[in-house]
Amino acid sequence: MSVRQKQWTKEKEVTELRTGIDELKQQVRAVDAAAVTSPNVHSHEFDKLNPTEQSAASLGVSPNNWKPIAFLNNHHYQQLLNANMLDDNLARRIEAYRAVASSTAA
Repeated sequence: MSVRQKQWTKEKEVTELRTGIDELKQQVRAVDAAAVTSPNVHSHEFDKLNPTEQSAASLGVSPNNWKPIAFLNNHHYQQLLNANMLDDNLARRIEAYRAVASSTAA
């Protein structure tokens, strides 16, 4: 085995990664374009939410996403709070999200 083969293998891996990244970028662009052209049918429902629910909804994630690794999320969140590493606005939004996520679990 020569050094040249190792370099070729690395170059091949890099090329494959770049190709994969380019494909993902194209998929994201297609999804973004579809989102821009589709009508926003849920905007009237957002206005009906209370401020806590609006804060959680503006995070852009499903309340069910909190559940699979809740123990890890809770512990990490508590560490960030204890270290005072969260912006007040972000902490408020996360608390709102947790409140909504816990209410949907019941």
